[in-house]
Amino acid sequence: MRPSRKAAKKATVIKDEPDDTHETSHYGQATATSKATQIAPLKADFTAITELHYVDDTAVLERAVRTGVELAREIAPLVSQLASFDTSSTARKDDGVRWQKSIEEILSLANPTRTTISVVGSTGSGKSSMVNTLLNEEKLLPTSCTRACTAWVTEVSYNYSDDEHAAYRAEIEFVSTEDWLSEMGRLLQHIKDEIASGSSDYTSPNTDAGMAFSRLTAVYPDLTTQTIPASNRNVLIENTEVQKILGRTIALADVSARGLSDQMLAYMGRNPQAKDANEMNPWPLIKVVRVFTKASALSTGAVIVDLPGVQDSNAARAAVSSNYAKDCSALWVVAPIMRAVDDKSAKDLMGESFRYQMLLDDKYSAVSFICSKTDDINIDEAAGELDLTVDIGRDIAKVASLTHEIPALETELKALQERNSKDRDTLDECRDESEDWETALHQIQGGQPIHAAKVNLGKRERTVGAISDVQSPSTHPTEDQVRQRLHALRAKTQDLRDRVRIATEKRKEQEQNLELKLQERKLLQESIKESCIQKRNATSTQSIRQDFADGIRDLDEANTADQSDVFFNPDQPRRDYNKIKAGLPVFCISSRAYQKLKGMMQHEDFNASGYRSLDDTGIPGLQAHAQKLTESNRNARCRLILTKLWSLLTSIACWITGNDIIRAGFDATTVEKHLQGEANKLRVNWRDSRESCFRSLKASLEANIYSKLDALASNAAANATHRAAAWFAHHKAGGFSPATFKAICRKEGIHITNRRPMIDLNQELLKPILSGIHRDWDTVFGNQIPVIFQEFMAEVGQHQQDFHQSVVKKYEANGSMAMALDLLNNVNGAGPSKNRASPLWLEINKAVESQKSKAFGKAVSPIAEAMKVIYRDCLLIVGKAHDEWLTDFWVGSGSKAAMQALVKTHIKDIRRTVFRESARKLHEHLRDMDRYVTRRLEAGMDEIHEDIYRDYSNALLVGNQKVKLSPVELKLKTELTTILNSVNSRFETKE
Repeated sequence: MRPSRKAAKKATVIKDEPDDTHETSHYGQATATSKATQIAPLKADFTAITELHYVDDTAVLERAVRTGVELAREIAPLVSQLASFDTSSTARKDDGVRWQKSIEEILSLANPTRTTISVVGSTGSGKSSMVNTLLNEEKLLPTSCTRACTAWVTEVSYNYSDDEHAAYRAEIEFVSTEDWLSEMGRLLQHIKDEIASGSSDYTSPNTDAGMAFSRLTAVYPDLTTQTIPASNRNVLIENTEVQKILGRTIALADVSARGLSDQMLAYMGRNPQAKDANEMNPWPLIKVVRVFTKASALSTGAVIVDLPGVQDSNAARAAVSSNYAKDCSALWVVAPIMRAVDDKSAKDLMGESFRYQMLLDDKYSAVSFICSKTDDINIDEAAGELDLTVDIGRDIAKVASLTHEIPALETELKALQERNSKDRDTLDECRDESEDWETALHQIQGGQPIHAAKVNLGKRERTVGAISDVQSPSTHPTEDQVRQRLHALRAKTQDLRDRVRIATEKRKEQEQNLELKLQERKLLQESIKESCIQKRNATSTQSIRQDFADGIRDLDEANTADQSDVFFNPDQPRRDYNKIKAGLPVFCISSRAYQKLKGMMQHEDFNASGYRSLDDTGIPGLQAHAQKLTESNRNARCRLILTKLWSLLTSIACWITGNDIIRAGFDATTVEKHLQGEANKLRVNWRDSRESCFRSLKASLEANIYSKLDALASNAAANATHRAAAWFAHHKAGGFSPATFKAICRKEGIHITNRRPMIDLNQELLKPILSGIHRDWDTVFGNQIPVIFQEFMAEVGQHQQDFHQSVVKKYEANGSMAMALDLLNNVNGAGPSKNRASPLWLEINKAVESQKSKAFGKAVSPIAEAMKVIYRDCLLIVGKAHDEWLTDFWVGSGSKAAMQALVKTHIKDIRRTVFRESARKLHEHLRDMDRYVTRRLEAGMDEIHEDIYRDYSNALLVGNQKVKLSPVELKLKTELTTILNSVNSRFETKE
């Protein structure tokens, strides 16, 4: 129930303080002759803040936070001055320090909370182009068609710098010397093995060997196939140019996106044909690239992380990428729309091990799917595959008809243009000849002899046959004959002029008709293309959502215990797969169409037909989605800031108010004793609730997880060799070729390719443990722990209210105590004031989520460590690795058999201990989480208890200390009173 505004708005009057020139009696009472100094009455009404606790509008909350931060900054210097006073101050020194700390916490929370969105997808899926478009840039991040341009993690976040010369910033962090030495050793050995076996795979950039070769020769351009066999990593690491950047972070800045992009390209990849092609190219040494831009899509705290889409042999980069994927708030999976459905990208999301982790972390609701390159479409194929013949059949028929008509019109127009051109030439000839005969006639009429006038008639060149239908006069024409000739030419000219005019009108009409036909066909084609794009988008969206839900169902069904299983639980609830299907956000986008419609890509010939508006490209929706994803974190941050601000203001208000208990007829010692007694009861009650919470937490973990780990570890050990044998099965049965298995070994069991989901052999061996606790894990962390914490928080709030009521009941009958009790009633009202442990609960809940996501990394680490030796041994095996897939069965010879035998023997040797160690690590990690919750709750609740006691003590006792207010302290109290009295109006005007 919210606090009564009537009660909250009662004026709390500050008692008169003695003038510093007069003596004071016991408990600070001024002598009768002192002239009291008045402090304006404090109206301790902060209901405008408490009511914001119920608001879900992010914009309203953020406006309130801006007001709150301004308020905290305004109070800060006054509190700092108060904290500097000696012990004679009415405000205890630790109160001032406590308020200073609260202000620092509020200001530190002022910047937007980061909401990390990890973007994953295979090389060539259009991730970098999508990120560029999301930022409203044409080319900020590199997008290369010649090689994978995202071979490292790229983090893009908002640029909070006000430096106009650094509107775009970047930080390029390079791997350490130790990391590069380790990676280089693997790369060198890989190429040496390829050269020794006679393989030429390293010449192909699409193979593991080719990628290893390109990495090495980029950093060391002098290396060749002749020099690599004799090369030593310890010698290469001493290269001066390489040493200059290893372990460094280089900062870049520019006023434009293109300028920053050009600067980054100097480190992220050079053109091999450029003049400096023989110089070191540092791109393989990059660990992380951080870009800062003022893109509106990032202004609310979204951080886009473009994760590598290619195989990576660098452990540091792989660890960074893995951590981002695990710790992100949202995961965007990008795939070209042509392959998104066929490749089952949604169902096979990042491989089975990753999907397990996603489900165990309860993060499948954080996934969004992005179908890129929607502009890449074959209309004829799409129309048939999407069964659009009914919807667009008439348009298709019309286009076919127009396509038949248009050439005929073009031919007819061409013939018309040729006839018209010929008639114009004849008309010109006729006009010229008419001018000649007119001149001759004028000469004859002027008295010139006929034979002299006739001379000029033959001088102008004529087009043969141009006017052959006009009869020429005899050799010696008379004046009458000249007149007749001129009359005939004028008649002919008029006839030609009429023919040209009619032909010109007809030509223009024909041209307009042709243009209309062409335009009609173009519009129909665009409409057909638009229909095909939209239908494919809608169909793909539904298929992807279905595949995603099916993938989760398959995992659940694969891990559901049989009724005969000792762990079978018939009461375990099933997931709502229809809800999962409907809830998956899917966006179908065209980065190029968006950029073209935005006026970018000026130098590229791209047809954006099929997209009538920017919305049709899907990018504006994706930009809005990025901002929407931040709302939950933003709202939580706002409520946390407002809660802390409210606590700060009420605590200061308690000190300002004080209370004259002597005037009220109470003894200060008695009041303090009663307050301490009730506070001790609160401490005991909170301790009992806390211990009950701990017992429930331990019991839940014990019953659902701890008690099952030994049996699951034994099951994993029993199945280990069988699982490992599947790695060497025929490729049609899911096995790996010898070359692929060696590639996996080079990366110590983890491998990413563009052709299949991520491979993690270590987690594959752990799978019996993962699948065995999959549902119980969801029960514990998805249901039981949240309920335990909610019940604990309810008890804490109730005990806090009981403590308050015990104080109120003791003193409510005395009118002189009404002012202090009114303030304390407000302190224990609704919203954030109802339970001061809320921020602590949020902190602990966040820590539990973080520890939960790290749990299986702890469990897999013993397996990964134990398997390292066998991975190394397998790399030493050479044999007919490249011929073994020529047969449809395993013949038992060559490198594959040798590797299989080694792996089988090794797993038999380690399985008795390694899976027990994995279970122990998991158990230990959860115990550490349990202990953290215990310690943090104990310490946090003690801090909150101390804060509550101090606030009540300040309200009831602090005004009765035998201390006289100094003029400086009196001034501070007055200024703080003025500020606190304005709080409600500040927040109400901002809503």
